[in-house]
Formats: sequence, structure tokens, C-alpha cells
Amino acid sequence: MELDIAIIGGGPAGAATALALLNQGNWRIGIFEKSTQPVFRVGESLPPSNQFLLAQLGVLDSFKQEGHLPSLGNASAWGEKTLAFNDFWTSMGGQGWHLDRSRFDTWLLGEAAKRGAIVMRGRQVVGCARTPNGDWNLRVKHQEGNVTQVNASIVVDASGSRSIFAHWQGSRSIRMDSLLGLAAVFPVDGSEALTTHYTLIEAVEFGWWYAARLPKNQVIITLMCDRDLVHQYGLSRPKNWTTALQQTDHVQRLLKGITNPTKLQVFPAFSQYLDQTSGENWLAVGDAACKFDPLSSSGIYRALDSAIQAADTIKKFQDGQDNAFSSYHLQTELQFESYLEQRRQYYSQEIRWPLSPFWQRRQGYLTLSPKTILSFQSSSQVTTRLKRLDKYFSSKDLYLLCQLCQISKPASEVVREFLRQTHRKLSAYRTIEALQYLSDKQVIHAA
Repeated sequence: MELDIAIIGGGPAGAATALALLNQGNWRIGIFEKSTQPVFRVGESLPPSNQFLLAQLGVLDSFKQEGHLPSLGNASAWGEKTLAFNDFWTSMGGQGWHLDRSRFDTWLLGEAAKRGAIVMRGRQVVGCARTPNGDWNLRVKHQEGNVTQVNASIVVDASGSRSIFAHWQGSRSIRMDSLLGLAAVFPVDGSEALTTHYTLIEAVEFGWWYAARLPKNQVIITLMCDRDLVHQYGLSRPKNWTTALQQTDHVQRLLKGITNPTKLQVFPAFSQYLDQTSGENWLAVGDAACKFDPLSSSGIYRALDSAIQAADTIKKFQDGQDNAFSSYHLQTELQFESYLEQRRQYYSQEIRWPLSPFWQRRQGYLTLSPKTILSFQSSSQVTTRLKRLDKYFSSKDLYLLCQLCQISKPASEVVREFLRQTHRKLSAYRTIEALQYLSDKQVIHAA
């Protein structure tokens, strides 16, 4: 098979990339989706802002005919016990939706197929190589086990947080936290608490809860908590999860008429980014490029928006702009940096548990003073340890921070020199976090 563009992953980012490209011209596009059936995904709330992106893709009218439940806004107990309401009707879009997520994903992929994309379910890209003319040769494994070859001029990695193709090109995923989601879906019988069309969010000492109505008389209740705290409190066990739910002020009201879950869906929800989101004739979109905290309710928005940006980048490249892919990476990096600052500001609004590790990790709790003298002594043992670290920055940037500490100096000088040498618009705050991380891991020493 010969393609102009191969898209790895048939989720919203992959399908939207195909739609955005097909709106521009008559591309030969193939979408390779490993699963043959819709898979469970959390991400049921679609804020009004998504309407503009769906309209830009040319599928808004079709989406409105899908019959998803209306969402009127958010009700949150954040910073205090009392619920505060954020009504969507005051926004420009006016209305949001509670999605049947599997149906939404299937619909969007179907729209891409209607426009001309070749959708191949049960096809997993398992390897790649460059051809003599610079194209990509992909090895595609079929569900039956046989492997075929596909050539494509450009590859789009839409494989989600696994970032399969990007990792093959040497990119590394950098995690900012260890957030997990523990979700259960329940049938409901019209309980009064569930007749409203608001998304419910409630902060607790070790994380926060999220609840929303779903189509077909269902509700999803999800606990967001860090991995180590999940293990510490045994929250992955349904009994302990339910006990924690019963201790909430608002979400526990949804338990009326609901039986305890027999199984929890546990999924990664950490903030993450690729240290390189594009390269020679390839780029990553959606969660494959960077992944945001579910609190932002921007998972689908980010998927659609980055897909449109990716399509524009490919068009610019084909029109002769040689720096299109590198510009895409810089744009993605800036967006992630801006997101981190917004996340920090929002989590800082919750001040009821100042000693909680969960909240300290997200509120700018720093122990490293600008005057602290930092030092680094290289050794084979330290180098091995450094290679295993993957938080806040890439291993390359972490190594640079260490190198800057070889001559003992105050932390403030290290931060200034690092920002000067990287030539990137990174925040000083994240650099300090990384230095504190290296100190906690005993890679550098603070005195």
C-alpha cells in the first residue's frame, strides 16, 4: 500500500487529523487502529468550546444528531465544602455534552472514513524503516498474525500516551506526576441527585472525585489520586474505594440506589509530554504529544486542536516551509508550559489540606532555597541512576542541570545558567522543581 500520510491510532486525535487534512485536499490517508472494537476511555464531558473545533472539521451538524446528553456546566466543591456552579450558558458556546465516549470515538472515525480516509481496524504498526527516497516503510501486523508493508511520505503518531512511533525515533516521554484514575460505571434509576446535567467535582485530602451522567441511564464516578497514595490506602480495591466515596460530602449522595462496584477501571491520568514531538517527516498529535490533567476537561479539545495544527503543519511543509515540523514542536512545547502554569494556579485554590502530599505536589511546594549551594560529582553509579530519571525534564536536560552543579554554586545561579543555555521558553519554577527532584534522588547534593 502506498500512502501520502499514515496515521497510527484511530482515537479522536487520529480521526480529527485525517478530517483536517481531507478538508485541505485529496490526500491518500490510512488510519491504523489496533483494536477491532471500541475500547473503554474516560473523557465524557465535552465543554462548549469544542463546538468551534468540530465546526472547523466540518462535523458539528453530524455530531449534534448523535443524541449525546446535554451538559449545563460544572458543580465543584473546590477550596471549600459548598458547591460552586459554573454554568456553560454564560460561555460563548452555550452548551456542552456528556458523551457516550465509545460511540463518540466510533462516530468521529466513521466521519473520517466517509471523507475518504482508509480506516484499518485490527492493524497494529509494529516497526518502521526509511526507504531510499526518504519515505517511511511501516510493518503492519494484522489481527490474524500476518505482516504487510506500507509506504507513507509522512507519519502521524496518534497512538495516545504510549507515543509508539515517537519513541522509535528516540523521543522520550516526560511525566510531571503519577496521577491515576479509578472509575466505576453504574446503572441508575432516576435518582434525584442524578437528574441534573452538571459535572460534579469534589476535592478530598488525597485527591479529587469526579461524577457525570452518561447516556443509557448510567453514571460514572471516578477518583483521581497519585499512584503511591492509591497503594498506601488500598484504593484500587472496590471496598476501600467505596468507603472513601462514602466519606465525601457531595459525591456520596449519588450512592442512593447504587450497588458497590465489583470492578474498577484503573487508568493513567498523569500530565506528560514528549521531549521531541516532531522530526523528519513525522509528528505526534493529541496525547501522544502531550497529555493534560483530566481536571482541565481538555482531553478531547486538545486532541481536536492539535490535529488541526498538525494538518496545517503538514500543508506548510508540502508547500515548501522546511521548518514547519520544528515550529510545530516549539508551539506544542509552549502550550504545555502554559498548561503547567494554569494547572498550578487552579490546584493552588484548594488550601484545606496544606500537609497533604497530593496537594503539595501540585501547589508549588518547594523546599529548595535560591541560596542553597548545589554540587554534583560524576560517577558511573550516578550516571546509571540519572538515566532512569524521567520527571520534569528529559534526561538530556537533567544531565545539563547536573553539569552546571559540578562547580558548587547557589541554586539561583544554576537556574539562570540553565535557562540561558537551553534557549527555550521554560519556566524557572519547573527548573527549580527538577533541581529539587535531582536532590531528592541524591544525584546532586544540597548544602
